[in-house]
Amino acid sequence: MKNNQNIKSRLSKILLIVGVVLMFFLLFQKSLTAFADKFSPNSGPLEIQTPTIFVPGTNGTVNRFNGLIKKLDSKAEVLKVTVATDGTVTSKGKLTSATEHPMIVIAFEDSSDKTLPIQGKWYQLALNYIQQKYSFATYNYFGHSNGGLVITSYLEEFQQMSDPKLTKLITLGTPYNDTSTKYNEAVTSFTQVKEHSELLNSYLKDLENIPDTIEMLNIAGEVDDTASDNTVFVQSVFSGRYIYQEQVAAYQERLIHGEATSHSELVENQEVISIIKEFFW
Repeated sequence: MKNNQNIKSRLSKILLIVGVVLMFFLLFQKSLTAFADKFSPNSGPLEIQTPTIFVPGTNGTVNRFNGLIKKLDSKAEVLKVTVATDGTVTSKGKLTSATEHPMIVIAFEDSSDKTLPIQGKWYQLALNYIQQKYSFATYNYFGHSNGGLVITSYLEEFQQMSDPKLTKLITLGTPYNDTSTKYNEAVTSFTQVKEHSELLNSYLKDLENIPDTIEMLNIAGEVDDTASDNTVFVQSVFSGRYIYQEQVAAYQERLIHGEATSHSELVENQEVISIIKEFFW
């Protein structure tokens, strides 16, 4: 009788141990599955709110807009994307679905003038890379200097049907008609440019490919009364009207006077910062 009780006691202990082990195993398996779902590439891109993409000009890096972004939002989450000359794309930083105004900076390993014709393609590669990580249907775009030419090239030549749609566009100090006095006069008001540059003519060939749903703001800076920002003539900047004015849903021009209006300073000009907030958000 006593032996039977010992056997039953041992059996109960064994069953209890097996039950505890089984419970821990099931909990571990559930946790492992949840972890795998969270970090597995198959879980799909993270959905975010409409981002603003920033692209700098000649020789600009992903750090070009650090000051601007800090003034726009000191606590901003920023994704910085770099495209190498071989088309390889890398990134630093991350975004979350809770971010109200996610910001993305795209720059190129070689952003010299000689690579300008291919930078629109590199931009498309960056968009494709970003979409593998984040899901968004529309975006805003801010291009400084040649950054405005990058988006123009992309819209005319390299945009893909699967790409997210550009809805609001700001270009700042963009030399649509090059930077030479051969093509531009020192004036702020004009009905036609002095002479069309090869650069401007290249963008007039395929302008019909630009989506007609875009709202665009084209900004120029003027130092003193020079009709230029000391690098790009106002006339060259506002030559963007030849490309966009009849193509997009809405086209506006703004001329910025006063302090911090030279070409490089415009990026952190207080009036420009206020315009960005108002126009995009």
